[in-house]
Amino acid sequence: MPYVVDTIEVDPVSLASYLEAVEQLGVPVMTAAGASFVSCASTSADIGERVDVQTVWAFADHSEWNVIRRNVVLDPRWYEYAGRVAALRKGGTRRFYYRADFSPP
Repeated sequence: MPYVVDTIEVDPVSLASYLEAVEQLGVPVMTAAGASFVSCASTSADIGERVDVQTVWAFADHSEWNVIRRNVVLDPRWYEYAGRVAALRKGGTRRFYYRADFSPP
C-alpha cells in the first residue's frame, strides 16, 4: 500500500490554525475522495523555528490515487481547504512512500 506524505512548514504561531484546517477541512474532503487518513504529527512550536507538519494518507495503488485526485478537484470543499492552508504554508514537500517488506503492517 503506498502512502502520500505531505511535510509542510508553518510558522509556530500558525500551527494551531493549520492543524485545525487539516482536521476540519482536509480530513473530510480527502476521506470522502477515497483516501485513508493515517496520521498527522508536528515538530515542536516551542523551539523558535518553523514547524513541520506531516500528514500521511494511504491508498491501494496509483490508479486509486488518480481517482482520489479527480474526486478532490470536483469537491468544492477542497478549494476552501487549499486556500486556507496555502495562506499558512511557508514551504514543504509531497512524497510517495512504500512500506518495506520487513516493516510491521
